Amino acid sequence: MRSVWFWPTAFAALAVCWRIGDPEMWHDELVTVNVATRSTGQILGMLANVDAVHGAYYLFMHGWTTLAGTGPTAVRLPSALAMTLATACVALVGRRVFDRTAGVAAGFAFALVPTVTRFGQETRSYAFVVLAAAAATLLLLRALERPGLLRWVAYALAVAGIGVVNVVALTLLLGHGVAVLIHCWRERRWWSLAWFVLSAAGGVAIAAPVILRGMKQAGRQISWIPDSAPWTVWEQAYGSPLIAAAVTALAVVGVLTHLRRDTAARTAVAAVVAALPLPVILVASTGDINYFFSKYLLFLLPAWAVLAGAGVAALRRTPLVAVALVALAALSVPGQLALRAEYSHGWYTYPQARAFTPLSYSGAARIIEADYQPGDGLVAGGPWWWMHEPGVRYYLPADVAPRNVFQQRSAAQRDELFGADCADPARCLRDEPRLWVLVPSVTDAPLTKLPKKQAAVLTEKYDVVRVAHAPGLTVALLQRRG
Repeated sequence: MRSVWFWPTAFAALAVCWRIGDPEMWHDELVTVNVATRSTGQILGMLANVDAVHGAYYLFMHGWTTLAGTGPTAVRLPSALAMTLATACVALVGRRVFDRTAGVAAGFAFALVPTVTRFGQETRSYAFVVLAAAAATLLLLRALERPGLLRWVAYALAVAGIGVVNVVALTLLLGHGVAVLIHCWRERRWWSLAWFVLSAAGGVAIAAPVILRGMKQAGRQISWIPDSAPWTVWEQAYGSPLIAAAVTALAVVGVLTHLRRDTAARTAVAAVVAALPLPVILVASTGDINYFFSKYLLFLLPAWAVLAGAGVAALRRTPLVAVALVALAALSVPGQLALRAEYSHGWYTYPQARAFTPLSYSGAARIIEADYQPGDGLVAGGPWWWMHEPGVRYYLPADVAPRNVFQQRSAAQRDELFGADCADPARCLRDEPRLWVLVPSVTDAPLTKLPKKQAAVLTEKYDVVRVAHAPGLTVALLQRRG
């Protein structure tokens, strides 16, 4: 059995770790680091207000960063490990549903998807969603093959894992339910259906507090997601139009070539698990909130990779299988390179146009570090969700820590993702001889990007002596008069 999962998993480990620390941290990753480095009590306090759906991941990362630190490679390694383990699950599912060749091909097909390695390098919970989905499918197959209490408990825990990291991914249970019905009908034994219902319900019940809290917060957190054409979203979910088309085509081939009498039921099960959540999510997205979003569909990649592996295995001869996988690897190269570029992590709409201009937090940090003096202050203007102040501080050395002169309460103190500024900016200023102004736009008039009261106070007491730019950011140095 090891030969089925070992080589795809080893390849995935190498692929996902290649240049893992190179891309610039982007604002979603900076949110994770910012929250994870708070105390446990502060994290729990924030989850009552926002981001409950990421709570389990934040708490895990709190422990991880305590041990491993907060460098880019360190904070991305847990996701890399999750995607690597997901690859092993995909290969094992492919072997169980089809055969050994399909399992190996499925593992490699999964590891070659650009978004698999991309989100295996992301300091967010998406890799854990993929792992939970792949593991749940594998554990369900094991429980159906040889029912037992421990196997169904393991499946229930995997379902709980899905629920606490991404409620949208629970639509996978619809496919699992149909798979169980097909299995029970073929075997003429219905106890497995009862075990499935109990296990799935138990897993959802464990995750219910997170699910319910997340539903209350959904309007604030994901109401911004725009509508897009389904195929556009599908391409984004793969991180490559070529790989999206190739995997989809191979999956169709896999289904059609295995619809013979001895494998028809297993093939139907695999197809339903892969396809059924898609129309359900589409229908659920017809309201005010759009759930048909590329990052929310990543949990389906394991199931589609299994079908694609079956399509590759239909070639039968080992040399032809190898050629097909090499061709798939070649198709993935443009996406693999693009999603490892310096500002690739913020390009979540790839291969379509960027949703926003990249922000170089490290570039702005270098500007400040080069001329920082003890006693300097900082003013951060613009929408908080760009995470420009935490981002720049992330890249600054520990001994370069200018005080945010207008911030009255920090995000951690507010149990929030952002801090609160002073109502009266003049009262918050001390005697800072110099101030650094940071805004998330490129401008030669940075004070115009600040709230009017802050700009008025600074104009009265300071002169702008220098304005510099990093991609997406402006850094200005102000000198106090007199």
